Amino acid sequence: MQEFTAPLNTTYKMECWGASGGKAGQWEHGGNGGYSIGYRSLTTTDKLYVCVGEKGSYSSGSIGGIGGYNGGGNGGYGYQSSVQYTGGGGGGGATHIAITSNRGELKNYENYYLAELLLVAGGGGGGATHIANAGVGGGVNGGNVNNYGNTYTITGATQTSGYAFGQGQNGKTKTASNGWGAEGNGGGGGGFYGGPASQKTGDLSDCGGAGGSGYVGSVINGTTIAGDQTFLSPSGGTETGHSGNGYAIISWISPSL
Repeated sequence: MQEFTAPLNTTYKMECWGASGGKAGQWEHGGNGGYSIGYRSLTTTDKLYVCVGEKGSYSSGSIGGIGGYNGGGNGGYGYQSSVQYTGGGGGGGATHIAITSNRGELKNYENYYLAELLLVAGGGGGGATHIANAGVGGGVNGGNVNNYGNTYTITGATQTSGYAFGQGQNGKTKTASNGWGAEGNGGGGGGFYGGPASQKTGDLSDCGGAGGSGYVGSVINGTTIAGDQTFLSPSGGTETGHSGNGYAIISWISPSL
């Protein structure tokens, strides 16, 4: 957690980029993180509390990747036998900015986000699996994912539902060898609501994690954009989805004397 004290009585721009999900071994990429922006007038008595999401880690052999800090779900382990099937990647963590109280990770704001003013949150992307990419994070709705056989869909998080507030779901660990179903499933991305992860087993159950949703609260001109869209990058250019660890920028223009 980082604490920011407003140095001037003026309007501040707050930007959050969610982290991306982890790869599954050397194969598919995790979902990219989303972007949220909003403006708010602050005085020198105001403090902001910033939590930057961490990229989900890659799987290592059959061991699933760890979910990124601030809500990423863990990747499931692949089936372990004489052949060790690839584990799923960890989901990316969300990035958020709050005011009034420092409650730490986003999941701790579940019963307080309106009263204590969660301002903006960028959703994290889901973790990949061996055969299938993962859902992007951010936006009003996190990205959906399909299993390898396209026989079912895991729906990304929304503004009112997902795996849990601020927390992505852990991917399923596999306990049997099945056709394209022995690999560990990817973890869900963190976000306002965290992305679900497939809990199915059996043939063709190889599935990435769904993305977590973004959020804008008590701000002016706020918007949240999903990780499959183009938006500003932290470096000042543009990017289509955010890859890597999350990022947060707070900026302002000094008022004229």
